[in-house]
Amino acid sequence: MDVILTIALPFFALIFTGMIAGRTPLMPGETITGLNKFVFFFALPALLISSIAEAPVEDLGDPALFLAWLLPGVALFALTYWLMRALFGGSAGRRAVQALAASFANVGFVGLPLVIAALGNEATPAAAVVIVVDTAIMIGIATAIIEVDKGGSGSLMRAVRTAVQGVVRNPLIVASVFGTLLSAFAVSIPGPVFSYLELLGAAAGPAALFALGATLARQPLGEQVGATGIIVFLKLVVHPALVWGATVLLGLPPTWQAALVIMASLPVAANVYVLAQRYQVNVAGASTAILVSTVIAVATVSVVLHLILE
Repeated sequence: MDVILTIALPFFALIFTGMIAGRTPLMPGETITGLNKFVFFFALPALLISSIAEAPVEDLGDPALFLAWLLPGVALFALTYWLMRALFGGSAGRRAVQALAASFANVGFVGLPLVIAALGNEATPAAAVVIVVDTAIMIGIATAIIEVDKGGSGSLMRAVRTAVQGVVRNPLIVASVFGTLLSAFAVSIPGPVFSYLELLGAAAGPAALFALGATLARQPLGEQVGATGIIVFLKLVVHPALVWGATVLLGLPPTWQAALVIMASLPVAANVYVLAQRYQVNVAGASTAILVSTVIAVATVSVVLHLILE
């Protein structure tokens, strides 16, 4: 219970504070956009660099850590894609967005600050691997399906180009790579620079959670009750169960196992809505899944933290 009261509830309280603020004139759309940009381009990258640079380089390249997140994610993506086709039909692009929602956790804005608060900097390599896998591979798979579904000449090549550009331009991946290089070459960050990164990174958690809530307050709701219920169940229950099984089979150390399971229990990432909006595919359904999963995750994440840390 102490873990829930001291870690989980304050995190979600910040999200709901942002949701309330997002409904008031105090947080107009341009203010929310600016706050999201601060978190995404400045605070979270600083947190990643300062944390990863201090991690042992052998931890960052562990294939078991990579596979323990990738394999459950791909399996769940395929399962959700098949279920959505069997139960609801719809286009391949729509099913790709739904499958991504079931397998893509909100690690950037929620998971990274949460696992560091709960487990310390030892969990940072796990968070970095999750960010890279989800952004470079899972979004790439969904993008390829959507592009091919839209048709037209060169659709597959366009999908590959879009995915590569998304990876190269993602500041979280750039920060992860930069921090890994610092660790690999044993480069010590000068004291004042490290203090600057820590100070900027300390803003990542509260700002990210508040910005997420304010963003959710302005997202439209769809009417896909059946599909949303299945997606949220797969995301919040099946995903952490699959990841836990993979970490056990691959023999991950307790800290990484705990970090991956906690991150798998998180709600649907806002990136899913961004992708859906970009291609105008299942936009309302994606926003509904994000909002509903975030509300229910108050309970499921609390349970996971209690089981793992107490």
